[in-house]
Amino acid sequence: MSQEENSNEQDLPSYQKDQIERFKREEERRKQWRKEIEENTAMQQYFEQFSPESVKSFLDSYFVYKNLWVEYGAMYSKMMEDDSIHWVSKASEYLELIQQKKLFDLQCLWRAEKIELPDVQLTFDFKIWEENVFNCPFLEPITLDEIELMQQFLCQDNADTEMGWFDGWQDYEEIKEAYNTDNSNRNFPDWYDFYNGRKGTGVYMLLPDIRGDKEEFYLDIWRASKKEEWAEQQRQHIQNQPAQKKYLNYYEKDLVGWFVSTFENKEVQGYQKAYEWSNKNGDDKEMLEEDLELLFDADEYVPIESNMDWKEAIRIAAQKYRLRKTAEALPEAYEQYLMNIQMGIGFASENNLFDSFIKIKEDRIQTIITARKLNGEPEDLNF
Repeated sequence: MSQEENSNEQDLPSYQKDQIERFKREEERRKQWRKEIEENTAMQQYFEQFSPESVKSFLDSYFVYKNLWVEYGAMYSKMMEDDSIHWVSKASEYLELIQQKKLFDLQCLWRAEKIELPDVQLTFDFKIWEENVFNCPFLEPITLDEIELMQQFLCQDNADTEMGWFDGWQDYEEIKEAYNTDNSNRNFPDWYDFYNGRKGTGVYMLLPDIRGDKEEFYLDIWRASKKEEWAEQQRQHIQNQPAQKKYLNYYEKDLVGWFVSTFENKEVQGYQKAYEWSNKNGDDKEMLEEDLELLFDADEYVPIESNMDWKEAIRIAAQKYRLRKTAEALPEAYEQYLMNIQMGIGFASENNLFDSFIKIKEDRIQTIITARKLNGEPEDLNF
């Protein structure tokens, strides 16, 4: 390359420099590959049965794609590896669900005073261990039978693994209410229902909450002792509070539309309507794009069942594919789980609630002890 050409190249934008470098690499590779083919006796013998023109055309196309394989193969290999890791990581979440169900069953038995558990002092302990269930000291390790059971659950036609935003796996009162009545604010978890049907543990849902009632008895005593104090605090708060005006909530239904039509000019009103029209299905589009990206990356044919709503058909197909890939990754996730146990390595928890829940438990213990004292009982938890 001449000095002038080199100088001109230095003045180019970075993306054009990168493109020139790729072209140079490709040309060097082509030269190397042609030389290797010419020296490869087996290849030369193979090409002899074809016309020279077709061989040249074949190699020209072959080199284009071989260059792409070499140029981007490492990056795509990493993406394939990350995809595999993704499904194993997802499968680990379902290992947690196995332990959550076993923990819930123990909670039912403990509350009914059918068993004793080391280090469990209050019903709130089960909420604490929900946040760090893999490290729960009184839970039996996951078995291969339980892995197979979870795989069966995930491969059902209508497996539902979702929970409400504020729902928990150890929400004893709400989950029992969902099981025993039709008036619950939440659904009974599909996984718990499936497990009960296979393991015969549905009977635990009918056990009495003896321990919970005892705790509530003492909490009522404590609340009664605080009633006058709280009433006085409320009076002081009201006296010291300036007059409160209503809260203007941007997200209140129809408020923004009313505000625009009342105070804005026709041009802004038109723009607002156009913007709302353009984004009327924004959430659906985002979820649909996520599902389509998953299906495009699938390494197998994914059947889509007929549905009056094509978006729903895609959502169902993507969800079934997710659950099937997760089920396939469960054995590898289980191997990693067993390795941690065998090596005595604790399971890392990214949940920040565990430590704060410990503080809540300490406050609750003190509350109950205070109530027992007020009731003329020993200041301990032996009740």
